[in-house]
Amino acid sequence: MLKEILASLEGLTDLERAEVLRTLMSGQTVLQKVKVLLGITTEDQDDVLEYVIQTVQTLVLRYINWDELPLELENVLAVMCVSYYKAAGLGTTAAAPGAVTFNLGNDNGDFFGWKTVLNEYRKLRW
Repeated sequence: MLKEILASLEGLTDLERAEVLRTLMSGQTVLQKVKVLLGITTEDQDDVLEYVIQTVQTLVLRYINWDELPLELENVLAVMCVSYYKAAGLGTTAAAPGAVTFNLGNDNGDFFGWKTVLNEYRKLRW
């Protein structure tokens, strides 16, 4: 999974990559991680971000057939939420200086390029 996260940070300087990884490895909530990655410092976007987190998490849970998100996927969820937020053009806040962008490939129903990672957690339904 770390390989996919690092690959998604292409184009960032070493300093920017270190900051993103430090954020993802922190004990912050998903909302706090998403805000840091987007460069949002106020609470005026929290409702939109909570909607994004809930939407992406619901899609992921439905895909992997789990009732609760595995702890190991929390950072993936944060990165996916940033991608969804940017792709949908939500909010009024510009991205953080240094443009933290994630090269996650085309969506094509592939959860912003994370389907391979999600497949590792997918349970079969009967």
